[in-house]
Amino acid sequence: MKNVILLFASLIMGCAVADAQEVPVIQFKDTMQYHMGTFRPGEKAEHVFEFTNVGSGMFYIKEVKSTCSCTATDWPRGGVAPGQTGSIKVTFDTNDKNGEYAKGVNIFSNAGEINLIIMVNVSGEPVATPKKVDPMPKVDPHAGHNH
Repeated sequence: MKNVILLFASLIMGCAVADAQEVPVIQFKDTMQYHMGTFRPGEKAEHVFEFTNVGSGMFYIKEVKSTCSCTATDWPRGGVAPGQTGSIKVTFDTNDKNGEYAKGVNIFSNAGEINLIIMVNVSGEPVATPKKVDPMPKVDPHAGHNH
């Protein structure tokens, strides 16, 4: 009987300890899907997803994977403490693109997997790249006379 009581007490204490664990909970400021708008090929398309850790434990991003090499990300490499904010910047490369695109960014963290989606429309002529112009024409200092 004593052993049963000890076992029961151990189970109750174990459950209480499990409930007291610090767990991060991420809440995004706006949405986890964002339509970036319409861009011409060569223009920069980027959006910053802002979030707050509303949980009780530190939030860590372990890995970020995008669904295409045309999408780059930047995220906090350190932890985000409870009550603190962080951001994940997503950049879509519009070079050599035309049409509508929907790309995903998968975030693997200690709060579970988070999936962000960006939508971009690329239309029109490519953005012209400025040509480098020499401000001063090169002149031969010896032109016009003999040495």
